[in-house]
Amino acid sequence: MDSPEVRKNTIRLVIVTPYRKFYEGDVTSVVVTTIDGQIGFMAGHHPLIVAISPCVSHFVDIDGQYRYFTLSEGYCEVSASEILIICNAAEFPEDLSPRRTCQSHEAAIKAMKEASGIENAVAREVSVKQLDLALERARARRHLLEEHGSDHQKERISVLAKEFGWD
Repeated sequence: MDSPEVRKNTIRLVIVTPYRKFYEGDVTSVVVTTIDGQIGFMAGHHPLIVAISPCVSHFVDIDGQYRYFTLSEGYCEVSASEILIICNAAEFPEDLSPRRTCQSHEAAIKAMKEASGIENAVAREVSVKQLDLALERARARRHLLEEHGSDHQKERISVLAKEFGWD
């Protein structure tokens, strides 16, 4: 059983997507990117709700190990004892395919070009915002693979990014 000092310095992290509970466990800290920039949370944090932008995030587990993952758009609700993140998608590097990452970027670029031709200004604005988020998700996935993926993933994303013309 953990000592009271360890328990006192941990906070429950729960990450939920529409499809599954991505993660649940005790951690010592969590860092996410909000619409206003990066922010970190630890046990005892004041209550807060923030909107999350697509990003590479991380937490430190109770053994001191850093775990990196991507988050898509969503929100984070913090209390003194729990961090609840609800987002459209969350992925560890081992969940990602370098090819699908590049394909999603390519598809978003193509769709962005098509969206610029939408005549209705409101519809065009909504489409462009959604596609901007898709591009941010693809960039976050690429960054996660480049920085924290396996050696094979790092090699593949490097080769495929060039192949797909993604500078």
